Amino acid sequence: MRIFEKISRRLAITLAGVMACSSFAVAPALTAYAADRPSDEEIIKNIDKAEPTKLVNDADYTSEVKLEGDNKRQTYIIHSDIDGKLRVTVKATDTIKGAIADIYKSGEIKFLSTEEVNLDKDKTYVKELDVKKGDYKINIYIGDNRENVVKFQIKAAVLTDKATKIRNAESPAKKTAKVTIKKAKKVDGYEVRFSTSKDFDKNVKTKSVKAKKIEFKDKKGTIEKSGLKSGKKYYVQVRTYVKENGVKYYSDWSKSKKIAKVK
Repeated sequence: MRIFEKISRRLAITLAGVMACSSFAVAPALTAYAADRPSDEEIIKNIDKAEPTKLVNDADYTSEVKLEGDNKRQTYIIHSDIDGKLRVTVKATDTIKGAIADIYKSGEIKFLSTEEVNLDKDKTYVKELDVKKGDYKINIYIGDNRENVVKFQIKAAVLTDKATKIRNAESPAKKTAKVTIKKAKKVDGYEVRFSTSKDFDKNVKTKSVKAKKIEFKDKKGTIEKSGLKSGKKYYVQVRTYVKENGVKYYSDWSKSKKIAKVK
């Protein structure tokens, strides 16, 4: 079944490419494919035989995973207590050719997404899906007819859509920045990050503040951060979070603002 499953799904990808050039010419082949391909339910039942590895929401990448030989599949599960957006990121620690990434809600029999993944080393595959509360499974798979080795790291997060943005960013005192943010509805708090890099990949400092600790006026509030480097240019971003059952679900980071020079 696993060999047949992979060949069938591989055929779907090939036929899709051919169809883009001449959909009329492949009509008989598509009819045969539709008749022979295992259903999502059959494939999911096969995936569900294995115990999934739990992913912690918004955690860093897992350690490297290696798929080869008899180990052709790795399945993960992530839980969400909110309606939001699921973001799955797969990073190739070596070149990936022809892996399949499946995503579906636990207990359901239909894929939300199934895509072939081909990546150069250190490149990433990112998939975002709107989701409801529940458990979601992510399955990374290489077919039995493949002899290639797949090495990767993975992380996942469920994000709230209750976002905010920065109105202003300045340095009112030595080694200090003050950020004015827009009030977001029904959030539990805000997190601001500061970096001397516009890519936020070095000298990063963050500050998290509960929403009830911020005094908002005209839907605007401020957060201050000390301990920054004097004379340096800083970039600033903000995001919100909601908290459910002890888990923080963050929004996307806002567009960045620049502080030309911290006093």
